[in-house]
Amino acid sequence: MADIVVDGEKIHYVKSDKIEPSRPTVLFIHGAAQRIDTWKFQLDLLKNHPDFNIIAPDLPGHDQSEGTGRRSVAEYTAFMMRFIQTLGLNDIIPVGHSMGGGIAMLLAVDHPEMISAWVLVDTGAKMPVAEQSLKTVKNNYKSFCDNSPSRMYADGSPDELKREYKAGLLDTSPEVSYWDLIACNEFDISDRIGLIGVPTLIISGELDILTPVKYGEHLHEKIKESSFHVIRDAGHFVMQESPEEFNSLLLDFLHR
Repeated sequence: MADIVVDGEKIHYVKSDKIEPSRPTVLFIHGAAQRIDTWKFQLDLLKNHPDFNIIAPDLPGHDQSEGTGRRSVAEYTAFMMRFIQTLGLNDIIPVGHSMGGGIAMLLAVDHPEMISAWVLVDTGAKMPVAEQSLKTVKNNYKSFCDNSPSRMYADGSPDELKREYKAGLLDTSPEVSYWDLIACNEFDISDRIGLIGVPTLIISGELDILTPVKYGEHLHEKIKESSFHVIRDAGHFVMQESPEEFNSLLLDFLHR
């Protein structure tokens, strides 16, 4: 683990034990109101991979990173670009979940020279958020935290994952969570998604009700060099609910 100052904010991140500038960097980007722990089943597996650098930050205002959350996916993308530049990285493979997928998409569209491939997980070209969810986050955050695990995870997923998810939400500022969801709700890259021409892996959870399978299908239709996989019996956190299958898909894609 390490910290780095970006625009005056101390940003916490996990990294490979050794960073080699000549190797591609797999950049894990978590979603709204989340943290590095989203990728806990991937980071230990890949941390010392011989072919790739591994980086996973807490976004500003999230978990162990200082600063304030941003108010749009574009603002988070601008931060991520400065984070990448501060670390001196250039050959990037973003792996983005949900809102993090939106950040990955904007990175690829706006800075194609830096992106060699990418992975989109439970995300979409648009990510509308129910009006009731926004009201609950704003007016009764505890109720939102109580009810969210059952929406994020499939019924059959381990209760421990749901408890950890709820604890993470409770540790996150209600304001950060609210504006993250606003950022998702206002995100729309539908008219630009077809411009991306790098190898792409798209993964959706069969039982995801937030970014359903049809969102992944749409991305697959629009992105020419893409492959698409649906993980059965998994909800919005496929990387945690089915880590072995997810990791197999990810490693196969990276090796190719």
